[in-house]
Amino acid sequence: MDGRAANLALAAASLGLALLAAEGGVRLLSPIGPALLVTDPVVGKRFVPGFHGSVFVDEAARHVEVQINSRGFRGPERPRRKAAGGLRVAVLGDSMTAALATDEERTFVRRLEAALSRDGRPSVEVMNFGVSSASTASELLTWRSVVAEYAPDLVLLAFFTGNDLADNCSRLTRAPRVYFELDGTGRLQQGPEPTPTPAVVRWLDLNSRLYAWQKVAFRRLRSAVRSGAAGVEPGQMIFARGGHPDVEHAWRVTGALLGRMRDEVEASGARFGVVVIPCAEQVDGALWAELARGARGAGLDVDRQEPSRRLSTLFEREGIASLDLAPVFGAASRRAGSANDLYLLGRFHLSDEGHQVAAEAIHLFLTRGAGRPLLEPR
Repeated sequence: MDGRAANLALAAASLGLALLAAEGGVRLLSPIGPALLVTDPVVGKRFVPGFHGSVFVDEAARHVEVQINSRGFRGPERPRRKAAGGLRVAVLGDSMTAALATDEERTFVRRLEAALSRDGRPSVEVMNFGVSSASTASELLTWRSVVAEYAPDLVLLAFFTGNDLADNCSRLTRAPRVYFELDGTGRLQQGPEPTPTPAVVRWLDLNSRLYAWQKVAFRRLRSAVRSGAAGVEPGQMIFARGGHPDVEHAWRVTGALLGRMRDEVEASGARFGVVVIPCAEQVDGALWAELARGARGAGLDVDRQEPSRRLSTLFEREGIASLDLAPVFGAASRRAGSANDLYLLGRFHLSDEGHQVAAEAIHLFLTRGAGRPLLEPR
């Protein structure tokens, strides 16, 4: 027994030394920084509250200074009560809105704040409630549990066509987030809350570069395997036509979620609108051709205009003011000769130029949109 205990102790010590050596090697050779996303039992995901530091972002190939406030969202602390006579806008969305690959002042959220301030509006605040991996369902819960406390004048939901439809449906995705289902009468029913991130995992996310590195490495491996396989990603099912039952269910749930969000926001006295952020396949012809080939291999009928068509019908039915950025991005890519300037690495999160184009279009939509603008002109 003593010999076996000694062998186990020796093995444990050897493993510990190997892990320490690997940790040191990653810190020396890799720029990958801490993982900032943690599971939240209420809204699904938030960033690590109070984090402030430099984070290496792989797709941008550089370090970005990131500030996370005490509520777990990107940006500075904001008082609960806005300044008298001021304007407060809350923007809900996923990683396209959080924009951790972009310097904060260059995100469309902060660019929009600057544009509205230049209009002569006093004390403008545009607050970023975007979180990586968020869905419309988790954004609804974020509105209820956090955003409503700040009593915004306007709530904008940024809907990303690259994955939001699939992320709203437990039949298409299985990430640790809250899902809603529809009962027999079409009413929303909230599913179980996700299990919170264990304390040891949160500690590793912040303190172990080896742990963060292996997460990135496995994510790259999964992406490479998927891209080499026939078919489409769950998020790309938004392009599917032909009445696929899971896709139709996702559309019904998404419509119910957006309608509920509109009702609750407007009941608070605020106005509500949706901005649709297009995925790169809607803008770049080569990427669309790649997706269409994969869909044909899987026997799936897809249409490049399907997301815009379905969303337009949904917004009209629900009476929701909306801006689809797909035509705006398409025009910008034609002027530049390529969509590569609008997305990092040509297909992922928005680049600085993409954020600029989005901010300019959103500003015009809010202040000079068709019908009654969401913000009164100055």
